[in-house]
Amino acid sequence: MLSLRTLSRTRKRLKQKATLGSLLVVLLLFGLFLEAYMHNFNLVYIVLFFVFALAFVASPFGIYNMANLTLTLQGSDRLFAQKRSAIYLALANTKSTESYALTLECMGQSLFLPLLQADSKEILTLSYRPERRGKCEIGNCSLQSLFPLATIRFLLPIDLSEHRVVYPRPRGSSLETFLSRQKGHFGLENDFEGITPYTGDAPLGKIHWPSVAKGESALKKFAHEIPLEQLHFDFYAAGNNDEARLSQLTRWILECEAQNLDFQVQMPHENLNSKRMSTDAILETLALF
Repeated sequence: MLSLRTLSRTRKRLKQKATLGSLLVVLLLFGLFLEAYMHNFNLVYIVLFFVFALAFVASPFGIYNMANLTLTLQGSDRLFAQKRSAIYLALANTKSTESYALTLECMGQSLFLPLLQADSKEILTLSYRPERRGKCEIGNCSLQSLFPLATIRFLLPIDLSEHRVVYPRPRGSSLETFLSRQKGHFGLENDFEGITPYTGDAPLGKIHWPSVAKGESALKKFAHEIPLEQLHFDFYAAGNNDEARLSQLTRWILECEAQNLDFQVQMPHENLNSKRMSTDAILETLALF
């Protein structure tokens, strides 16, 4: 059982609000009292004291239910502006008994947890769609419960004081389009470095027909298709305005990461190199630009 000190400390942290159920209990007590006063029925007295006892113990049981609960930021997926992602919160119960009927209110969302086991932790997922890039404050959250009789709403305010970085929305032309602008898709007929074997489908323009005539399957290997030492993206050449440039760079960076390609991003006052920085660190620089 919890100590009186813990119960008192929890009560000071909680906000208690009356509900419609508390009004019904008051009306019921008043009605039973009138009935007992006018008719002097023993059964009415018993019911009156029974209802009063239940209403009286509801508060300490509700406070006990909210004791030793902590909420922490567990992590998140990558957050991109105007795209839905997930934020993960850990709700922990460190007391030796269960907590019931908990509702988490956070970032404009409501999650209901019927039961939280004793000495356990539950990972809660918030679906979130940030409107703009930059820092996203988690801010104030709250845990609420109507346990045990729904006559009192117990509210536990929680200030996470945490933030996550929202990256620019990935949007614009693809990396393939960027490369094709540097040179034609397949170059001229004689403009290739060599041939390479292949299995599977390929565009007709890439097939090396002399090899096919000899019964060999081969593709033309163009200079711009040879794996690049490093791709170079220029901030000012990526779009017409800052937001468009940041969105375009974000898409190219994500595609480079997916293809395991090294790259550089020339920003107005610094050069971002994937060999020296992680992808997340580069995206964060773009987010806070």
